[in-house]
Order: sequence, then structure tokens, then C-alpha cells
Amino acid sequence: MRRLLVGGAATALAMAGVVGPAAADTDEITLTLLGTSDTHGHIFNWDYFENEPYTDDEDVLGFTRVATYVDDVREEVGDDSVILMDSGDSLQGTPLTYYYGMGDGADAVLSGEDRHPISETFDYIGYDTLGIGNHEFNYGLDMLKAYERDLDTDSGGPVLLGANVLDAETGDPWLEPYTIVEREIDGETIKVGVLGMVTPWVSIWDKHHVEGILEFEDLVVTAKEWVPKIQEEADVVVLNVHSGKGPVSDEDYDETEKYEDVINNVAYQVPGIDFILFGHTHKDEPESYITNVEGEEVLLSQPYYWTRSITRTTLNLVPDGEGWTVDWSEENKPSSTATYGYEIMEEHEGLSDLMRDKHETTIEYVNTPVATSLEEMTTETARYEDTPILDFVNYVQEQRIIEAMGEDLGDRTVISHAAPFSRSSILPEGEVTIRDIAGLYIYENTLLGIELTGAEVKEFLEYSARYFQQVEPGVDFDPEDVTNAHYEGESREVLDYNYDVLSGVHYYIDISQDVGDRIALLSYPDGTPVEDEDLFVMAINNYRQSGGGGFPHVAQAPIVYDGAEEIRQLLIDWALANEVIDPEEFYDESWFLVSELPSQPGEPDPPETEAPDPTDPTTPDPTDSGEPDPSDPGGAGPPGGDGGGEGSLPDSGAPVGPLAAATAALLLVGAAVLIARRKLAVSAPAARGR
Repeated sequence: MRRLLVGGAATALAMAGVVGPAAADTDEITLTLLGTSDTHGHIFNWDYFENEPYTDDEDVLGFTRVATYVDDVREEVGDDSVILMDSGDSLQGTPLTYYYGMGDGADAVLSGEDRHPISETFDYIGYDTLGIGNHEFNYGLDMLKAYERDLDTDSGGPVLLGANVLDAETGDPWLEPYTIVEREIDGETIKVGVLGMVTPWVSIWDKHHVEGILEFEDLVVTAKEWVPKIQEEADVVVLNVHSGKGPVSDEDYDETEKYEDVINNVAYQVPGIDFILFGHTHKDEPESYITNVEGEEVLLSQPYYWTRSITRTTLNLVPDGEGWTVDWSEENKPSSTATYGYEIMEEHEGLSDLMRDKHETTIEYVNTPVATSLEEMTTETARYEDTPILDFVNYVQEQRIIEAMGEDLGDRTVISHAAPFSRSSILPEGEVTIRDIAGLYIYENTLLGIELTGAEVKEFLEYSARYFQQVEPGVDFDPEDVTNAHYEGESREVLDYNYDVLSGVHYYIDISQDVGDRIALLSYPDGTPVEDEDLFVMAINNYRQSGGGGFPHVAQAPIVYDGAEEIRQLLIDWALANEVIDPEEFYDESWFLVSELPSQPGEPDPPETEAPDPTDPTTPDPTDSGEPDPSDPGGAGPPGGDGGGEGSLPDSGAPVGPLAAATAALLLVGAAVLIARRKLAVSAPAARGR
């Protein structure tokens, strides 16, 4: 890639009698780059969890609309002037991708009897290059290779790129690192080099799939290696990267840390890049610019997630004597715009027809009845009060560990963790279907059992409690106002799916205290205090156990059970076997959010709370950041760049000390105290589990 000289530099060359680009025949060629990212399997404008189309403008989506727009642009500017790309996270996120990636349709895809629906979609629309996202690894490497096989790259299908995904044995790229896309435009050959990369945190989130097989190199290191090579072959250098903008400054950047979100660092530190299509953080950022270390501008574009938008980037190219270069003069420099799903009025008939059978198969699957629920249960308030619906998840996980381990448990107590993945999940009263359970447990996590001490359980809970903002002691507070704390040095707030609750122990979260000193009265259900040396087996999902969220101890803890069982399927199987879901069987109100602790036995019940509107920007989508999409620098993986190390608690400026003595004293006063005064600024009753 060569840059058109503009301004003072071009003038100086002209005065010196040097014939440069400004004096050459400046016939211009326009190249159009179209991009999507974080599509997460959304082929149709259909909500499988609600069993209906998306209707609100901001929600309308689907590859069937993207395909219509792509056809329109190709007709407008000509096929050869268009390059179509995606930046990854396509294989996971809907019941359709689950069904063909891990469910009943997976065997046919693995064997080659059936073609992966996402491969079919990309090939049909005519994508040129595909970045690889972290969620591409969720279903294992065999399924990932089947997906790559079904792209039919050798027959003109898109090429899957991943320069920093390395074979652990040889150190060579496991996927194609880059490709050169050639276009004949107005009789001229234009060469566009596209480099693909993915966040190296795949090694954490999908450790059970990739450990010992693949390694993931730092993105800045990888770009520095490959961009100069691409420059030698191409007129235009494009990066197709699954990594967002992160909080690490270029001055503090440590290439050995392998940060999650570093696209801003790549753009600044690696000269020679014209354009970066990126994704991973699910933000709507169609156009931004970064000036790199050599003073050159770089254009970046992140399309909106779930095929809710497609970006269109215009590059004006001019001859430079050796080929073509991007015109970065002020009036002609590259630019990007977004077109949204609701602006595309027609769904593509051909793609709709192609994928109809797989779509209808998925609808039939998710509407399969599995049980009858005696009460409606919802996650609306699950992030700030104990709820039957998360207790259901924890109960099934606990029971599976107890059943599987049997006598091997010994004297260890089984506990379980769960996170509120969504604020709008409902298990309805009456008939419960697979889609209801899939809407509750939206990720393809598997179940493990790990051994922790009492001290480690408390530190796990302390880390989880960083989710809440601090309040003054004893004040009334609205729980809606104290969640999703945002800490200095993190690019976004702690998201709901990185807040865990435990079943099997009782505890209070006193958010008037500093982070690291909030968990009090940690006890067994009978009121016996938990001692530091007590032993537990925690039922935990593979994402959390592998380090996702940066929780302390869990990644290093001994694994005592790993049956490779998918948690969503365990919930479905339990419902089918028991036929009735009765909260009386599993609901135990065991944790409380307070601004002061009870001082004596006989405190009144905490006031019941009004169920909030579940529509909230901090509610994670069922993907991101998978993990599953947990693509949040505010706690999706081990903290990086702050020197804290994995699982370290933020420095609150106050010492973090145990509460064992205080706990024992309070429990001696009243061992049966299980209800605390909750200081809430709401009065209307909430829907309760019993």
C-alpha cells in the first residue's frame, strides 16, 4: 500500500521537480467495502425465544435483509467494485445455530451430510472474507473446521482468516492469515489485502477446546508481522478483526499481556493500514478515525450486532506510478456509513427460500413442551434479589454434581453459581417449552465441579459483589441505581452476566462497604458459620471455570467433576424427567442486598420490591460475548494491564479483612437470623417465588 501525498509534502516534491502522484494521471477508481460483524446466526428477522418477528425499528435484523442491500449496492456500483466482509461471531447466538452446531442437527453437519447454515448463508450472499470470532470456537474445533469446509472457498466461497490463531505444535497459522482480493475495475487491476485476527482471550473462554492445540498471539504483534508483507502485494491494506476498542494506552501497552480489546492500539502502533472492519463489543460505531504513529489516518468501522446494520465504506483510489493508492486528501478520504435493518424493506427471496427448512426445523424444536410450571418465574429482579428462577438453575446443577460424584463427595458441601444472563427471561405458569429454557440459559456452557475452601468461596463472592456501586451505610437505595458499577481503567461497566449468585450457602452483601469487604454472615443454611478451611464442591460453568470474568481461584482450583454436559440440556432433561417445575422444591431465599447488617434477631422481613422494566441497555444480549460474548473489559476475562493479575480485586484504597469474628458474634446472638433489613427506596410488592 502506498499513500497519496497531499498538502505540503506534495508541494515540496513538485518544487523540486519530482513528478509524484499529484502530477500523474489522476483517474479515480472507487472501491466499496461492505461489512457486518457479530451476526450470531441471525438469518431471519425472527425472535426464536418469543416465537415472533422483531418489530421495533432498532431490533429489525437478519441476513435476509443484508442480502437485499448487498444486491442493491452491487447493482448500483458494479459487482467488481464491491468487497463484502464479516468480522466474526457468526456460529453461536440463536437456537438455529445451536441446533446445527451442538443439537440434533450437528452430526449431519460434522459428517458432511448436511451443510452448515451459516456457511450456506455467507456463500450464497457472496462474502469475500470472513474474520473469525471467539464464538466460532464454542462448539469445538471439529465443528469449526466443518464450518470452514462448507464455505467452499476453493470454489469461490469466502475465505476464513485468523493470522494470530497458531498451531501449538508448529507455531504456524492454523487458518489462512490473509488473502489478496483482486478486482478488475474500469480495466485496472486493484489488489486489496485483508488480514484477519481474533481476540487472544479465546484461550481463556474456550480453554477446554483449544488448550494444547491452539495458541493465540497478541494482535499488535501479529499485525506488525503481517502488514508489511501485505503491503508488498496489495494496493490497499484492510484488517478484519474481532476485537474492540480497549482502555490500555499505547504507552502502557505490554505485548506479553495479550489484551482482549486493542483495535485502537493496532491502528495506532502499526503503520500501513488503510481500513479496519472490527467487532466484538456489539457497539454501533460505523465511522471513526485514528492517527497512527507516523501521522497517517486510519479509518475504523464496527457494524451493529445481530445483522442490525451493514456498513458501507468508500475508498477513492488514485494511481501512484506503481499501482494504486488510497486518496487521503481531505475531500476524498475514506468514509463509512451504516444502513440498518429497518431501512431495508424487503427480505431476500432467494436466501429465504434456501434457509426456510432449517428455520422451520428450529421453530419446531424450540416449541417442544418439556414441563408444566406451577408458577411464573422471571429474571427481572434476579441481579439484586434472590429469585426462584436462578435457584432453579443452581438446583439442577447441584443435583447433577451430587448424583454424578456420589460417595466421592465425602464431607464436602455442594454449592452452585449462576448469573442473570437476561433481565427478561420468563418460565411461564403452565406449559414450559425448550425456547423458554433456552431463553433462560442462553449460552452453550458445560458443567464442571471444582473444589474450593471456605476462604476461597468468600473471596469469590467478594469479587462478584464488585458489580454493585457503593452507598452510604444505612441509606435507603433503589437497587436499579446501584448495579453495573464502572471502575477506572475498564472500558465499560460490570455487566449482568459477570455477577454471580451462590446457592447452598447464605450471605449478605453490604454495599456500604468497600469492594472486597462486602460479604457478611456467610453461613450454611442451618446458620453454622462457614470457616476458612471448610471444603466445598462448586458447580460451575466452563466459561467461569476457565477464567471468564476474572473471578479468583476458580481457574486454578482442582477439577473434581467434568462430564462435558451442556447446562441448558441438563435443565431440559430435568424438566422432562420431573414433568412439573415447582419452586417449593428448590427456592431458598439465601442472600440479601443491604446497606447495613442486622444487629439483633427478630428483624422484620425486607420490603418487597417492584418488578422493573427489563428493557435496559446494560442487559447483555444472548451472545456477547461468547462468553459468550462476554467481551467486556469490565470483567469478561482476567484483568489485564493493571498489574492486578487474574482474579485480583480492585484497589479500593481500604484494607480488605475477614469478617469471621463479626460473623461468629452475630450468629451467636441469633443463629437463625436469615432476614436482614433491606434499605430500598421502593414500596410496591414484587412478584415472588412463593
